[in-house]
Amino acid sequence: MKRSILTPISRILALITLTFMTTSCSTHTDQETAPPLRHVVLFKFKNDTSPVQIKVIEEAFRLLPAKIPGITQFEWGTDVSIEGKAQGFTHCFLVTFQDEAAREVYLPHPDHKAFVEILKPSLDKVTVVDFFATDFQGTSNVDDKLRHVVLFQFKEGTSFETLRAIETKFTSLPGDITEIAAYEWGTNNSPEGLADGFTHCFLVTFNDDAGREVYLPHPSHKEFGSLVRPNVEKVLVFDFVSSE
Repeated sequence: MKRSILTPISRILALITLTFMTTSCSTHTDQETAPPLRHVVLFKFKNDTSPVQIKVIEEAFRLLPAKIPGITQFEWGTDVSIEGKAQGFTHCFLVTFQDEAAREVYLPHPDHKAFVEILKPSLDKVTVVDFFATDFQGTSNVDDKLRHVVLFQFKEGTSFETLRAIETKFTSLPGDITEIAAYEWGTNNSPEGLADGFTHCFLVTFNDDAGREVYLPHPSHKEFGSLVRPNVEKVLVFDFVSSE
């Protein structure tokens, strides 16, 4: 009798244990593979903003990762693009969050609010685009590397198939151009409403200026330009040397 009772119980316990282990492993895998949430912030300051005021703003932003939990990476720099498509923006801050929950903590955080109060009197224009880093390729070490931020707003009526072709073509460029040290992209999911119509962000990383000099006139990049140009409403390009 004991055997006929314990066997089903043992099976149930084994099933519960297996389910728990599977769920735990799945959760662990999801956490490991979850893409980072990038927060791209571009600033254009008023003409009468002094270098001292700008320095205060830079330092105040740089202190936020030490004050607000959930920021896993922080970098920034001033525009060094040679394409003339930065639309007057001079500063880019790239904040990486652990996940959406971390962003939800960050935006209303008192220290972030205090930073905004320092910023507002000097700010002429801001653009914010958030995206989950998709199709990541290359190195994760971007210290002192040249970051090439490309934002697109596509024309109304651009088909899904065309967008996919553009995304796929851009994603193929690292395979054609070895000077690309890292690559990722994503679509805007910022809750702040400051994206200025931009829906796509592509982030290309070069080791140095020489890599960019190969990239811009490269036939594969030119081919991509021919594909994307008829469908773009506006584009913003901002390059900066990554600094913490």
